[in-house]
Amino acid sequence: MLIALLIIARAAQIGASIVLVGTFTFELVALGPAGRPASDDLLDVERRLLQLARWSLIAALLSSLVWFWLEVANMSGFPLTRAFSTRAWQAVLFETEFGRVWQLRLGLIAVAFVLAALGLARLRRPLILALFLISLALLISLAWISHAAAARVQPLGLLGDAIFTPRAPGSAGSHRWQFFQRAPVHRSR
Repeated sequence: MLIALLIIARAAQIGASIVLVGTFTFELVALGPAGRPASDDLLDVERRLLQLARWSLIAALLSSLVWFWLEVANMSGFPLTRAFSTRAWQAVLFETEFGRVWQLRLGLIAVAFVLAALGLARLRRPLILALFLISLALLISLAWISHAAAARVQPLGLLGDAIFTPRAPGSAGSHRWQFFQRAPVHRSR
């Protein structure tokens, strides 16, 4: 049961992180060159993207708290109801690499919340760029707590794991690549 809940929490965390990066990537690539919104329709799209980013941040925060809670129970051996005893969660948060990465991730989520709360301010372009970089760091940091981080030998190191995280087999980013790799080639006559 615990393993199934961990899988669900991880999937929610990965999904929220990918949506967050994708939202700001779209904002920078597709809408960024326009500078200030030229029309009300474009302004409406930007508002909706920011709203999507806020909901993704909420999903990332909630799934990270659930994931951390489940990992505390898993590492300490306590039942879920006792996993948040002060000694257990402090040991995981402050004495493990997993906990140190979660400190970073929760800090990034907090900073992103503050920036997203600023909304479409005067400094729209720098704000969107900062949110993109934070969300990218949030996604890359998943490599440091994934199965790849547990490996004893990492030929490319954690940087290599971070680069390949979105395309790892079974991740949301890999499905489109697998689809294109397996798609039959139709040749014209």
